[in-house]
Amino acid sequence: MEMQELFDRLGGIEPVDGDEFAPVSESEIGAIEGDLGVRLPEPYRTFLATYGASMFGGASPDNPYVEFRPLEPLPPQFQGGNGLLASFYGAEREEDDMLGLGARIRYYSGRMPESIIPIGDSWGSQICLGIKGDEAGKVYFWDEQNEPQDEKEYLEDFGEPRPPEATFQNVHLIADSFEDFLRRLEVGEPD
Repeated sequence: MEMQELFDRLGGIEPVDGDEFAPVSESEIGAIEGDLGVRLPEPYRTFLATYGASMFGGASPDNPYVEFRPLEPLPPQFQGGNGLLASFYGAEREEDDMLGLGARIRYYSGRMPESIIPIGDSWGSQICLGIKGDEAGKVYFWDEQNEPQDEKEYLEDFGEPRPPEATFQNVHLIADSFEDFLRRLEVGEPD
């Protein structure tokens, strides 16, 4: 399925803020990659450079919900097994822009495993892209409701440093790639 056909099925793709897309410039993508020490997967780079901060229209303005069918089960609070995609992050228009990819990466640094970065909002939780190791290229759901203790709290409670695997307790595999994630999206139903 071509991307435009998929986007049409999801109610069309539109900018999150304003009437025109604000694609992420190659220099901003390069700066993010430089900070991370990795090159982002080409399909995701292309999406950033084409659309930036964006969302899908859903079935209608009254039903803008877009769901994803994950590869791994989500926590029990997700009745029906699907999660929601609110929007993707894009260009950073100002420092600490809530829609800016770079700002979101900085905000979640230390809260997420170092091998994933946030790329989209899931109504407070995060859609993440694996950038290193076994996670590279895969898409994950980071559940904000089950966030692990930070380093300091863990050390106080357990008397030892937080093990790296503890940061994965709220991470769930959604898709094998960014393209696979897009194919797993479907128009959702309101609660």
